[in-house]
Amino acid sequence: MSAAQAAATTLSRAEITRIRRLIDVDDPALGARLLSGVTTNESRPDSQVLEWSARAQEFGRSLARAGRAADDVTVIERTGGLHDGDPVIARYNSRKHTVELFTDSVDFCEHLVDELGWRTLFPTGSIRAAATAHEQAHELVIRDHARELREAVGQTIFRIGRHRRYAYVAGADELAAHAFAQATLGLDRSPLLVTAAAMAALDGPTGNDADTTHKEN
Repeated sequence: MSAAQAAATTLSRAEITRIRRLIDVDDPALGARLLSGVTTNESRPDSQVLEWSARAQEFGRSLARAGRAADDVTVIERTGGLHDGDPVIARYNSRKHTVELFTDSVDFCEHLVDELGWRTLFPTGSIRAAATAHEQAHELVIRDHARELREAVGQTIFRIGRHRRYAYVAGADELAAHAFAQATLGLDRSPLLVTAAAMAALDGPTGNDADTTHKEN
């Protein structure tokens, strides 16, 4: 048993029950929680953040439906995702054009999916595939679609006549990437659900549990 699996099995029955309730929160609402946790969004009305969440996720799905493909990136597998600073499953390095995939985090999430009884939502192997697709979505957005994402989210920064400029909304790219991965893999729920569950599990019984997500994949 890996260290990640051991960590997952330390969850009590009460913790599992508590974290399992996340499944009742739909993906736009989970995304709104993530956006609201970003400092620059804290003063925004809940309704606006929810709308941004829905729009960003729809943009990610539209990229997948359009068959947008990222360039081939080099995937580098390593451990240390759970224990070196903030937990992370994968991250994209635009300069090196690589995706770092943290196998201990993947194992942790796969085991957590079993513990929560969510295997029908996230088939075995889907965490790794979703993490890779998520980072490829970041590559797509950075390379070609950053302005389109801003337009899709629709936060106007200023307007002159019929001309508008749209603001960057922090966290919107994360939601778009999660939705891209969901659509690419044909999942019924966004991997955002697993991210939220993992953070709740790692926070433990005294953490912010079901109200938190993490902006990194």
